Amino acid sequence: MLVIISYNIRGLTSSNKHKLLRIWLNETQHDVILLQELHMTKLKHLEIFRKAFSEYHITCSLGTWAAGGTLVMIKKKYNVIDAGTDPDGRIAYIKIIYEKIPIVIVSIYAPAQLSERCSFFKDIRFYIPSTKWLIVGGDFNCVPDNIKDRLQHGILTDNQSYPLLLQNMINPLLLDEIFRSKHPRKITYSYHNDSRTIHSRIDLFFGSKIIKQNTTEIYYLPVGLSDHDSIVLKLNIPSNNDKEFHRWICNPTMITRNTFMEQFKLIWNVFLKTADFDSTEWWNDFKTSLIFLLQEEERHYNDECRYELRQLQCEYRFRATNPTENDMIQLDIIRKEIYGILEKKISNNVLGQQEQDVTSLSILAKARIAHAKSNKSRIIFLDHPVKGRVDSNIDMIETATNFYEQLYDTKPIDISCWNELFDDIPSLNKIDSDKLECDITLTECNDALKSMAMGRSPGTDGITVEVWKKIFPIIGEYYVRMINTAKLKGHFHEGFLNALLTLLKKDDNNNGSLKNYRPLSLMNIDYKILSKVLSIRLRKVLDQVIHIDQSCGIPGRTIHDNVHIIRSIIEYYSRHRDPIAIIQWDQEKAFDRINHVYLLETLKRLGFGSNYINWIKLLYLNATFKIKINNSITDPISFKSGIRQGCPLSGGLFVLCIEPLLHNIRRNVRIPGVLPPGSQFPSVVRSILNKENVNVNIKLSAYADDVCTIAFNVNDERETQAMFELYNNASGGKTNKDKTIIFWISDWLDPPNFKSKIEREYCHFLGVPIDTKGKIPSIELDKMILNVNQQMGMWSTIKLSLFERATVLKSFILSRLVYCFSLMPLPKKTIENLQKDINKCFWNNKHQSISFYTCVGKKGNGGFALLHLNSMIASYRIKCGLKIFSTTPKIWKFYAYQHVGIQLRTYAPWIWTNLTPHFNDETNFFGDVACRTVHWIKKGGKLSIDDSEPSAYWQLINRCVFRPPICCQRVPHLKNNSAFFEIIHKSKLPTTVTEFWILLANYGVNTRERLGKTMEEKQCLYCNLPETTTHLFIQCCFFQELFTMMLTYIQNASGIIIERKVDEIVYLKTILSIDSTLVQRKTSFIIGNYLHSIWLFRSITIHGGRRHNCNGCKSIFKTKMKYLPYDNG
Repeated sequence: MLVIISYNIRGLTSSNKHKLLRIWLNETQHDVILLQELHMTKLKHLEIFRKAFSEYHITCSLGTWAAGGTLVMIKKKYNVIDAGTDPDGRIAYIKIIYEKIPIVIVSIYAPAQLSERCSFFKDIRFYIPSTKWLIVGGDFNCVPDNIKDRLQHGILTDNQSYPLLLQNMINPLLLDEIFRSKHPRKITYSYHNDSRTIHSRIDLFFGSKIIKQNTTEIYYLPVGLSDHDSIVLKLNIPSNNDKEFHRWICNPTMITRNTFMEQFKLIWNVFLKTADFDSTEWWNDFKTSLIFLLQEEERHYNDECRYELRQLQCEYRFRATNPTENDMIQLDIIRKEIYGILEKKISNNVLGQQEQDVTSLSILAKARIAHAKSNKSRIIFLDHPVKGRVDSNIDMIETATNFYEQLYDTKPIDISCWNELFDDIPSLNKIDSDKLECDITLTECNDALKSMAMGRSPGTDGITVEVWKKIFPIIGEYYVRMINTAKLKGHFHEGFLNALLTLLKKDDNNNGSLKNYRPLSLMNIDYKILSKVLSIRLRKVLDQVIHIDQSCGIPGRTIHDNVHIIRSIIEYYSRHRDPIAIIQWDQEKAFDRINHVYLLETLKRLGFGSNYINWIKLLYLNATFKIKINNSITDPISFKSGIRQGCPLSGGLFVLCIEPLLHNIRRNVRIPGVLPPGSQFPSVVRSILNKENVNVNIKLSAYADDVCTIAFNVNDERETQAMFELYNNASGGKTNKDKTIIFWISDWLDPPNFKSKIEREYCHFLGVPIDTKGKIPSIELDKMILNVNQQMGMWSTIKLSLFERATVLKSFILSRLVYCFSLMPLPKKTIENLQKDINKCFWNNKHQSISFYTCVGKKGNGGFALLHLNSMIASYRIKCGLKIFSTTPKIWKFYAYQHVGIQLRTYAPWIWTNLTPHFNDETNFFGDVACRTVHWIKKGGKLSIDDSEPSAYWQLINRCVFRPPICCQRVPHLKNNSAFFEIIHKSKLPTTVTEFWILLANYGVNTRERLGKTMEEKQCLYCNLPETTTHLFIQCCFFQELFTMMLTYIQNASGIIIERKVDEIVYLKTILSIDSTLVQRKTSFIIGNYLHSIWLFRSITIHGGRRHNCNGCKSIFKTKMKYLPYDNG
């Protein structure tokens, strides 16, 4: 039992208060004490207190004013492994190990003054370490509920503080208010001001989910040493006997340190002199040295950060005592520097921050995305075959080990089935086979490494892609030599083939069965370079042996092709009222059950040469992996069967392995297919497939292991099942009959007595719900829109700039919805309503100050890249239409021709040939494709789009939707000059400043002159003239000194002079005419901070700040200009 008490003691500097505290502690059960409002401002106060309570570890944040200070004191029997404070006397925390569990305990003393409190809550998250076991307690000077937690007689309504605390601490750190969660209806108070009849509950404990679950008691206890009551939390922490696994992942920013490359070159020179490059063992020693170097760099970096942080905190405390005006400026600068250090440390700990669409987001947004990903891999419980449901890491590790040892054990196969399975299967020609047999080159390895995405999780060694890209130009040729040596010797060095297996929950996984988790192998990057080279080679020849009805991993084919086929068949048979069934076959652990002997035999039968097969054999035989479950890891397990999901080769190898099954289904005359419309006409077949005399009979559609076949009766199902059994016997596969689904399409005939489960309303095909009419079912559409609205609501609690909000909407909220909408016909009203919701989320339910048609434009054109849903859907329809014009074979074109012929025959006459009837129905998917494609062509769109051109989406936006910003219409020199917004975006200004400047340039900033109703309300805060934007930022004499200061910065940085005019300052007239990009960016950086400093100072003035001179505004500007990002050119 761990007992933690939080108490606002109202002063702790007198000896009498020390004695009273000692008496209370002696009489009260406790392990940890959090104290607030210490009145400690000097180190001597703390030294005296430590001597008086020497049996405690004490971490204290000294106050910078008379009433400040907070501390955490814990009995010395507990091991404190980390501690920290803020510089203002507001936050102190410790990290302890209790029952082998790391626990962070934080003491908070929030400001009593409202504006200070709100400002404090905005940055509070940066001082609180995030961990599974997190307790945050203290005096928050605000209440969760103004009705329940504050006595009505003296109520002081504060509706700002707690929502800010919720937004910036409680929600991001996933905390609960413990007392209210345990006592939802109980009314009690912790602060009592009898003279003013004010009673409130402002002393609180917050905890993570596991803290809440293990809290046995929480209550308020009177103490009498101040006008507060203490709050007592009793925590029952279970003993933890689990073997902890602490995975090291390299911080990629270490490679940017000058010392890294210096030390690396020294290490590499040693290897050049001593290593035996004719063996493979040297590579293991090299990686060990590289890891030690990276870890050493991280230690130095962390030491430097801690030292810098301590120095800044000491300087802050020194200057905060009787501060001068210059001290106040420096205090603001120090606060920003501390914030920057903490922000950088948080950023370095957010995995995946280098991924596309993530780099531009704020730290809090990155943290939320990272948390969502980590939560998907977190396992709460598993089903043990004997013990039932287990939730301890030891039992879950045992469960996973047993399951995956059996899963990846060698599967029994019947090789006598091989001749039947492989009979008459296509194989590579000699030319393609020889392409795969060449020796691996340094150029191929370089290209493979360059193609790898940044920010992805590394393998067991923890070395990231960024590190390899940095050092590969130096070691590349020796890497190639090492892998070729391994091939000659028939084995790699120990550890090269190791993988870390993480288990990802499937979307519909609500139970503890390991069958409902997808295993993902995290491979080391040096392994992935080799497998990527082999994968790139494989992709170039796959279409020679893989039939057109398999789309996974083959260049020129996409998952969209499969959905088009399925949807078209359903729509066609439904329209003709012909009964038909589509069987969705489920192969249990399809990737993981492939026998390696079968894999190698398949490659041989498909015409692959011995050299390529030996590479595959080298990568797959003798491989091992460990399974990571939360913070525990299994012992090594042999990888005796299966294809590794996570290896670049996995997709290509699997489609090769399953192709014999699909080949047998195609050539089995007893398995039916469907003849698409027009397939009886040779001219139509030739125009679509570029072949003569082809029997077009669609029997299946496959995307990796997602295989759909056709059936009309029970015999069809039975015959197809026999083909799966043949494949299973030959390869080690297993058909999951319980999850195999038959979708019956008929509104007048009941289905035959199929063995598999039958669905008659709708089914999901490759993540897209489709009903019996080929449409999205209304119930599923409502679910998708509800889910999007819920995510919008969740993200609305995080403070984001407009640019960040546009990125989150497009990449993380709407991506799945756009995928479904791009493949299915939709009511226009649905798109319109959803766009309105997107706009509301973008502006966070505030007044829209810039036109929607401007916001959807590119950032460089003055927009925010806000998603225009209708244009995005139209762009996918147009891509589909342009494929109809292309010569690329697509089976779904047979169905498309009927619906596009009327509108597209002018541009593609061959579509009209022999096809009757033709339809002109825009509610049909292909009818909509035809309509949008014709509109595209009439507007000047090309019949093909190459990589050098903007995408169809951006071409549509620029032609049909985007309206230039209003400033480009009103300001003469911007009408034909698009560089204005590009300069702003490239000037390295903070996102908030960039956003403000763009709003200001587009007249989106609300001044008093715009909002005021009377002359007094319209008047400038600093003079008697009306407060227009021109007056405030350009003409107001109050800011003359600030303007002079800005000019000095500009002259020093770039040597130019600008006039005090709107065109020069807000719209950069002179700057735009300068040829030097560097000068443009330097000057823009200074001007942007000048404009934002005035606006910040104005906001402070409105909330009661001083306004008798411009010194405060100059201080803000100086702080912003502390580090000019272009000082080094």
